Amino acid sequence: MSKFFKVFGVTLAIGFLSSTLVFAKYSGGPVSNGGTISGKVAFNGTPPADKEFGLGGFPQAEFCGKVKAKGGVRFRPDVRVKDGGLGDVVVFIEEVKAGKPFKTIETKIVAEGCEFLVAEGQGPSRQVTVVVNAKKTGEKSVIKVMNLDADPSDPKTAEGVLHNPHGYESKGPLNKTIFNKPIPKKGQEIALKVKKTWFKKGSTNMKIECDQHNYMNVWAVPVRNPYYAVVNDDGSYSIGDVPAGKYKLSAFHSTYGFKSMDIEVAGGGTASGNFEFAAK
Repeated sequence: MSKFFKVFGVTLAIGFLSSTLVFAKYSGGPVSNGGTISGKVAFNGTPPADKEFGLGGFPQAEFCGKVKAKGGVRFRPDVRVKDGGLGDVVVFIEEVKAGKPFKTIETKIVAEGCEFLVAEGQGPSRQVTVVVNAKKTGEKSVIKVMNLDADPSDPKTAEGVLHNPHGYESKGPLNKTIFNKPIPKKGQEIALKVKKTWFKKGSTNMKIECDQHNYMNVWAVPVRNPYYAVVNDDGSYSIGDVPAGKYKLSAFHSTYGFKSMDIEVAGGGTASGNFEFAAK
């Protein structure tokens, strides 16, 4: 064999191996002697006041003023603290090659009372959830958003209050549109397949905001494996059936962003993964 073909063959093999490693998908199946990660997300300091939005500058001010509003001002509680713990946080393992299978690949959101909320039954938070990252998992995941709002007292909105879910991939102050779909009628639902072109960057989240009422927000973390937990109201959480090994564990809050730590899980053991976010 000529020197050229030997070099070409080695180069091709290395390239194939590299692409296999880079694009390898998560593999789900039974876990033997798995461990557990448990902990609490604490909050240090005085929680900030609820965000305020003057309803006079938005459509349907009277209808939208029936929920979390007073004197024409809408209040949005972005930081919820209970017993020293921070709620509305997602804790997740960044990378796992193989482990337990995904239980669900659907993310469900509702527009209700001029709020975007995580659908009931999706977890302990109505403000934050997860979305399965199709590029990294190979799963055909879906985001669904349903409109539950209508105002019978107003002929223009008797069939539905127009909401416009605008989805962004967010990284710090940077936002990239990934979808933008109106849902003008009550009972209308949009179903969006998560595309492989979404969520290219590390440490990103998905923010959904209404273009009609921009105080309507909900957030989701794109996950690459089923090893995640939405914390309870007091910040406590537990992630089970974790294969023994060393991992990067991260936590996300919509106001305070991401925090990470290195953690080691022993077979059949429990590892402690405590985080703390501080008031700005």
